[in-house]
Amino acid sequence: MGIPRPLRGALFAALPAILLTTAACGGNGPAASPTAAASNAAEGRCVTSYDANKDYFPAKQTLKHATNFTLTYAKNYQVVTVKQPAPGAKPEKYVLVRCGTPAPELTGELAGAVTVETPIESLYSASTTHLPFITELGVLDRLTGVASAGFITSPQVLERVKSGAVTEYASGREVDTEKVIGAKPGVLMSGGTEDKTYGPLRQAGIKVVANAEWLESSALGRAEWIRLMAALTGTEAKANEVFGKIEADYTALAAKAKAAAPVTVLPGQMFQGEWSMPSGDSYVAGLIKDAGGTYAWADTSGAGSATMDLEAVLSKAKDAKVWLAIVNEWKTLKDVEKSDARYAKFDAFESGDVWSANKVMGPGGGNDYWERGVARPDLILGDLVAILHPELAPGHEFAFYQKMTK
Repeated sequence: MGIPRPLRGALFAALPAILLTTAACGGNGPAASPTAAASNAAEGRCVTSYDANKDYFPAKQTLKHATNFTLTYAKNYQVVTVKQPAPGAKPEKYVLVRCGTPAPELTGELAGAVTVETPIESLYSASTTHLPFITELGVLDRLTGVASAGFITSPQVLERVKSGAVTEYASGREVDTEKVIGAKPGVLMSGGTEDKTYGPLRQAGIKVVANAEWLESSALGRAEWIRLMAALTGTEAKANEVFGKIEADYTALAAKAKAAAPVTVLPGQMFQGEWSMPSGDSYVAGLIKDAGGTYAWADTSGAGSATMDLEAVLSKAKDAKVWLAIVNEWKTLKDVEKSDARYAKFDAFESGDVWSANKVMGPGGGNDYWERGVARPDLILGDLVAILHPELAPGHEFAFYQKMTK
């Protein structure tokens, strides 16, 4: 746990290529309830007769956990402000105008904003973390390109790549600007970093919209970026339904674990000679706490992580009862010890209580924890509660974690 996003950048996919002409409300994800489906259908159609007095957003979204973007409404458009689209970057504002209605003048508070006509019919995604939002909302048919398919774990998305419905636009880690410009996607969604090619793409008329969920300090805050995807695709009612259930399930699990005695946890592992330890205000720390756990650095400040050597970790966390790692290659305790013999000094190793979030791996080596896990913190928390307090989750079916065998 706690691997910083810069180390994961190469794992994320984006979207180019074949521009599909799709039904405005298409979907290959979970079936919506009759109410949500009807509302989404109403929201998804282009306006044919504009009425200045009509509210074109019958289903509205309210942010409760995400802090890195805001969402406000006018009658025929939404304004999204991403406070930090990339580390150190200035805020970006997007005016999402309902198709078939007039765009507002970009003056005053809207000066410099990017106008996007919604619902979009095609999306290029720069991160695999976007993919579960797309499938949960039932708009997989809007996905027309990915930067690299190699690290995708979703069978649904991989099937569309295989069929040619979704194309790679940065398979060599270099964005093919000509391919993107030729495809003219409704939006190219960034992964919360600024690529050198985005400037030329913007100049060519490509709408680059930042998705910086990874800068959120809570798991529910990261998952709530599904609302940005919903605002772009006209699936606000579905997002309210989907995120509402995720939030309720997460809250119920946290309440159940709160009464249990905290279990000491060792989060993370070495990477290139350094241990990235999550700080006490990070989303990882929040997950551990909500699962009824604690760790030696739980009282530190900051939402990021601190790097340290293994000996420093041993000095403070040798006696942690449970070790929670995320290493794709680890399957057994022998694998753990083989990667660094000093790992055997941890009490959790000696007792065999070592877990890694590598249960579901894609054919190219992608890890579903970094993909679906962003949208489903309730499933991550469910795994953690079952690991730390198995008496609270008898018969639990693990979504991401598995215990290292002998």
